[in-house]
Amino acid sequence: MNLSLRLVLTAACFISLSAANAQEGKFTTLKFLSFPAIDTPTPIELLVGEGKTLKVEIPTNELSAARKVALQANWVFGETVIGKDNKPTFNVLGQAPALASEDQLILLIRKGKSDADGFSVIPINSVKTEFAAGKFLFVNSSTVDIAGILGTEKFLLKPGMHTVIQPKGDPADKTLCQIQIFFRKDDQPTPFFSSTWPLSDDARGLIFIYHDSATNHLRLHSIRDFPQ
Repeated sequence: MNLSLRLVLTAACFISLSAANAQEGKFTTLKFLSFPAIDTPTPIELLVGEGKTLKVEIPTNELSAARKVALQANWVFGETVIGKDNKPTFNVLGQAPALASEDQLILLIRKGKSDADGFSVIPINSVKTEFAAGKFLFVNSSTVDIAGILGTEKFLLKPGMHTVIQPKGDPADKTLCQIQIFFRKDDQPTPFFSSTWPLSDDARGLIFIYHDSATNHLRLHSIRDFPQ
């Protein structure tokens, strides 16, 4: 091998190792929220490295405490179980590509009545410029198309989709905002929800639209969060 080629290969290896080390040195802050709500949500394991897991709380009516972890390529959730060979095995219950953001909100949407049925994992960029106080996160966990008007802002969500909206207050009262939500029925928008919501410079809203498992009726669940 000539000297020039050897130098090129050495430089390429050095760049690759530097990139890997830079990736390994990145950390992010995570908060967790699971839905639909259950009476006693139990912690779940998050893969945080090769063969390493961290138990994290996944509350249903408020965001969890913040956890700072090494940034992964994917957020993988599950549980460690002992197999027939008496060796631990990690049973994956849900995963999604991680964001590069230094502050992320991880939504775990249950696919059934229990955690064993698995989760849809939705990472949300939670830095102040993206999901700050005064904004609303809408998540369509139903099986129908959802449309809405928040103040003057319009949105349309297919099942499984989400959006973050920062509305303007009513001209007469900047601290209030009108909200109207519709669902698609027979290719027509059907009114579902209408109200007046308060706007706050300190709080942000998380809005879930879903079908009640007992009645199959469309429901709305809202959570107020006060980001630091």
